[in-house]
Amino acid sequence: MAEAANVRQNLQNVPSIFEISAAETLDNLIYPALSKIFDYFGLRLDFKLWGSFRLKEELSPLLTWILQLVYLRNRASSFGESFYGLQRTDTKTGELLTRRQQWTSATLLTILPYVERKLRQRSAHQDDTYKWEEYAINLFHAYNASKAVHTFLYLIKQARSHSPIFRAMKLTLRYPNEPPKEDQWTYIFLKMLEVLAFFLQFIQWWYSNDQRRKVGGSLQNPEAKPLDSDGGLPDEVKQSLPKRGECPVCLLPFQTPTACSVSGYVYCWKCIINHLKEHGACPVTHYPISLDDLVRIYET
Repeated sequence: MAEAANVRQNLQNVPSIFEISAAETLDNLIYPALSKIFDYFGLRLDFKLWGSFRLKEELSPLLTWILQLVYLRNRASSFGESFYGLQRTDTKTGELLTRRQQWTSATLLTILPYVERKLRQRSAHQDDTYKWEEYAINLFHAYNASKAVHTFLYLIKQARSHSPIFRAMKLTLRYPNEPPKEDQWTYIFLKMLEVLAFFLQFIQWWYSNDQRRKVGGSLQNPEAKPLDSDGGLPDEVKQSLPKRGECPVCLLPFQTPTACSVSGYVYCWKCIINHLKEHGACPVTHYPISLDDLVRIYET
């Protein structure tokens, strides 16, 4: 009888796949939302490591890792899992995370989505990707396929973990039998962070591609320069102006033409990338742009 009661309690503590998916979606919102905020304020890491090699990266991955570690250490769950009342426990014993599992979970929650996002951005915007990048993307494809299989097995109650990472770490998600024991200030601090979840969702919605297409953007595209507008310029200045079919940066015929969706001007791919790394703006209009605003143009 006691064993039957224990089985019934375990079944009641098992979250549905919809709650797990919602928690993962919320975790995946942290990095892009923080990136948008830091891009707006221009906050980035930029320092020299050794020789001429410099580290230029946003603060978002670091803060994401710290946030996840705080939740894993205090509530044995990620930010999204804690928001939906879930907890990571050992598959066999039901015990909470060890210190090693906390650090490993925080690192995987941060590193895997970050690396996958960067690899997909490079493959989408560049043709000359390295061989190891193609292998890494294929590994992510294999991981996503394996995760889909685990999710299906979890859905039909044939697996205790919903992802291969949880299975490898011998963890599963459950509802806690009792609320976490926290002091008052920790409870208030974590609650304030959970309130920020709505703010993160709003930021992601505001900057989503669908909404940008609906709203049309807040910047007005500059009008095209008239062909006869240089009538009063000296001859040497006229010769330096880009002609039709030439890049405004290098003044040579287009090589891999790439359009800037913010301003509408077309550049060589390498020219606009190098200028973007240095200035972060359109060379002609000086509007702030990013890699996501560049669109390759393919001739038919």
